[in-house]
Amino acid sequence: MKIVLISTYELGRQPFGLVSPAAWLRKRGHAVACLDLTRQGLDAAAVRGAELLAIYLPMHTATRLACKLIPTLRAQNSRAHICCYGLYAPMNAEYLRSLGVGTILGGEFEGGLVRLAERLGSADGLKEKNGIFPQGLKPADAEGSRSEPFEAQDELKLRPPTAARRDGGERLAGSEKPQGSEDSALRYRGGDALKRAPTTVVATQMEPVISLERLKFEVPDRRGLAPIAKYAHLILPGDGYRLVGSTEASRGCKHLCRHCPIVPVYNGVFRIVERDVVLADVRQQVAAGAGHISFGDPDFFNGIRHAMELVEAFHAEFPGITYDVTIKIEHLRKQERHLARLRDTGCLFVISAVESVDDVILERLDKGHTREDFLYVARKFRELGMTLHPTFVPFTPWTTMEGYLDLLRVLAAEELIESVSPIQLGIRLLIPEGSRLLELEEVRGMVRVFDAESLVYPWGNADARVDALSETVQAIAAEADRKKESRAAAFARIWEVAHAAAGIDTPELRVTEARGVPFLSEPWYCCAEPTRDQLVAIDGAAAVQTQPERAVIADGFV
Repeated sequence: MKIVLISTYELGRQPFGLVSPAAWLRKRGHAVACLDLTRQGLDAAAVRGAELLAIYLPMHTATRLACKLIPTLRAQNSRAHICCYGLYAPMNAEYLRSLGVGTILGGEFEGGLVRLAERLGSADGLKEKNGIFPQGLKPADAEGSRSEPFEAQDELKLRPPTAARRDGGERLAGSEKPQGSEDSALRYRGGDALKRAPTTVVATQMEPVISLERLKFEVPDRRGLAPIAKYAHLILPGDGYRLVGSTEASRGCKHLCRHCPIVPVYNGVFRIVERDVVLADVRQQVAAGAGHISFGDPDFFNGIRHAMELVEAFHAEFPGITYDVTIKIEHLRKQERHLARLRDTGCLFVISAVESVDDVILERLDKGHTREDFLYVARKFRELGMTLHPTFVPFTPWTTMEGYLDLLRVLAAEELIESVSPIQLGIRLLIPEGSRLLELEEVRGMVRVFDAESLVYPWGNADARVDALSETVQAIAAEADRKKESRAAAFARIWEVAHAAAGIDTPELRVTEARGVPFLSEPWYCCAEPTRDQLVAIDGAAAVQTQPERAVIADGFV
């Protein structure tokens, strides 16, 4: 079968969501073309000849861009079956189906894509081929298979209650017994056990909409994509740089942060990619010139034994190659005994979704850490000579002018100005379908009607100055990026406008001379609104799309 796998955006790296299923499908005899539209144009000939067009939706930006692209695909090939897969596919299933998408796959999607290809390629529907079903998989219509991925996760217990409270200590309405909306992928039963709603089955889809089956992964097949030299680079202090490869050692997450897009799909479950597969993928990228590997795991320490054994093997085979990982503040503090070993095996920096320094907001987000935890970790990193790259969602419905100024003061005091991309100081919270934030009565009462085109529940801050400040900060970040302005210079401008917006005199910004820090050439933000340039490129879908403007209209959460 002729299959085209399409990515519209993946953080400036080769999309794992293309190269992993490509390996599965090619191994089973399918002709697969991979199109990363951030680095190449839409191949009209490949689209016209395809029997299956599958679009990877790992995040909000990618999904918004895909929704603009789908009408173009349908116009070029009305006969092809269209599939959307990845985290954001199940969350936006209704809207995607209205655009003509026939199959929705979430969670561990490789098996579903193989089954879909087999079904579409068989005149009799899904059946065994020569008496043998594709290696390592069961037919999707086998007895019990639709519920199988969830049986082992029958009752996923919530984190011990730390219900969000107002400043005065009053418990927030709706936080005691959160209720998912009717369209939410989450349901609460029995008061304390979080269970997934039964997998949705539709007449035109035999494959589970969400699968958490344990897969035996294939080594990703990166043929057909632009070389890694065309993707984000590692920028080193002193104007040096390295080519960057990327891979994943795990998927999903065992935590249940309210704002996280992983939760509606994985619901507290994570899956390990076998160490040999990860190392084989790293090996092929090092051979292609990579001097640094970026691990795309939602949280590298979800499986601490797997993580530490992997980095030991990584360093033993590639002693001159550095890497970066993403780890929760909660894990960095609990597992601090492992930090020095990360450093010694080549970990150049750690990304961590701090989100806020306001404990009330952190409780609403159910982040699992406090302001003090963040400060402790930041100081521990300095003590160890390590680099922490914290990311934030500074603009939420609960953000105040004083709260925003407090964040800026913390970054200055903790010598983190160089570690935070300016765009991180302008990101607004997104509330998509299925978000656990909708469990809170307070949130359900403040959001407006779901915006299908934007794929979010819109909200506004009670203080109009806060919303205006977010736009100003985004504009400063965009201009700083265009002018290649230093992070310190951009921060100084944000410092000034934030105090002006609050109507108070701007105090002197006193910072120590910070050491240079390594960072990726494309700032890290996973769920943000697409730029105008990205939307125009997708609308045209005819020329090579340039690298996305790195400072975005940043409505996002991480």
